[in-house]
Amino acid sequence: MKTVTAAEKVAFIAHPVDLGIFRSYIASLRPDKHYDDRLLIKLFEWTPPYAVKQFSSLSLDGHRAVDARLYMVPFLPEMQAISVKKVIDKIDTALALAKAQGCTVAAMGGFTSIVLQNLEENYSRRHGIRITSGNTLTASIIIRSIEEIAGRFGLDIASSTMAIIGASGDIGSACMGYFCQKVKKMYLTARSVPTLAEVVRHCRDSATAEMVISDNNTEAIEQSDFCIFVTSAYVSLFTEKDFKPGTIVCDASAPPNVKFDSGIRDDVFIYHGGIAAIPFPLEVDFDIGLSSPLTFYGCQLEGLLLGLHPELPCSWGRGNITQERLARFLALLDQYPLLHPVYSFGNLYYSEEMVDTYAQRWRPRLYAVA
Repeated sequence: MKTVTAAEKVAFIAHPVDLGIFRSYIASLRPDKHYDDRLLIKLFEWTPPYAVKQFSSLSLDGHRAVDARLYMVPFLPEMQAISVKKVIDKIDTALALAKAQGCTVAAMGGFTSIVLQNLEENYSRRHGIRITSGNTLTASIIIRSIEEIAGRFGLDIASSTMAIIGASGDIGSACMGYFCQKVKKMYLTARSVPTLAEVVRHCRDSATAEMVISDNNTEAIEQSDFCIFVTSAYVSLFTEKDFKPGTIVCDASAPPNVKFDSGIRDDVFIYHGGIAAIPFPLEVDFDIGLSSPLTFYGCQLEGLLLGLHPELPCSWGRGNITQERLARFLALLDQYPLLHPVYSFGNLYYSEEMVDTYAQRWRPRLYAVA
């Protein structure tokens, strides 16, 4: 019988990614009540952070384990436009609460890491807790998912064109640094082209792909075989109808940048990237935008890995994911085969049979092109 040894305690710092999930959360607390959305948002704005649930002995190998607590930071992504200071104050309170309850690692979910960007070291020292955005593991899961789905669909990455929407960000630049030596051509977009150009400059010496810098997201996706969305936008940018047949779309933004307007297409494969399978259920008791309690967001799973492997570096800031650091996390995914990419979109889960059906549709198309 295996002995599981508890190591550290991890804080999952989270918030609802959109109003729909927020409504689901409130309904789980008070199923007998109906609240006006405007009142809910105002109450949520006034509510301080609090612990939602505790998880014990989470293990990836049956030997070492961590305990974890989920903390709610009450804000919606659009609230950062109202007052960044209020959001930061809430995150500060959540970190203080996590530390007081024995947490040694805090994994920032969703927009908490974006709001706290470049302030992580200050707050880490202030509270005596390791803080991570989880971006390195998220990028690793995205990379593995692209490589895996390309293999299953019979696609040649080396002859493909890839678009990265949000390429100047931490996850986007990490994916760019990896795939710029794998694909034939890349379309790289961001809101600030000068910032993006500076990020691309650091990759050009090692890149073998042709790299096109742009702020035209539509042109980028129309020209690409693979599209990775990693933006900080909190509105939808495209629908499933906007992609050419045969496109693989990895939407790793939260909330998603791609929404289904008319339903799932059988000639475009869209999934929410950066989500992994886990060997234990995380029953949160309300909708958190995942298809199963046996899946979780990579940004917060990185906190779990930091608890199991204290020697690992935290993910901080922008552009700090080196290829060496990425390689370490990719190796960890290989070390823990139960921690692997999941193909889902919201509550839709692509079963193995569904993925195989998509793969069968791709192969005749490839032969026709050849």
